[in-house]
Amino acid sequence: MFTPLQTFRTLLVRIGASEPCRQADPPLRESGIVIAALMTEAIHKRESEGHPTTLRQLHRMLDIAQPTALRIAHLLAREGVVQIDENMSDRFESSVRLSPETQRRFMAVVGENIAKEAV
Repeated sequence: MFTPLQTFRTLLVRIGASEPCRQADPPLRESGIVIAALMTEAIHKRESEGHPTTLRQLHRMLDIAQPTALRIAHLLAREGVVQIDENMSDRFESSVRLSPETQRRFMAVVGENIAKEAV
């Protein structure tokens, strides 16, 4: 039986192996998968503190190029990990939040960690 964290890791591996969004985009390599995981963790941390997250903030927090942040966020959205509320006047001001399923997975991981600490 998969734990929520294993399920999440499996999802990230599947994203890395999937076809690129556009033909010009290379598929995610190991570093892209790491950035996707860090991006998801950054969004989770900000949401748990009650703060919204924009693509511009992600690019600055993770110190990655804006096109890279946009591409990885869209890959995560396509896989259902995050949801993007598009800002039509400035794409990098688009809000990014965890999907309900990803939020549930994070809560399950937190619950497992608390249970392990209690033992």
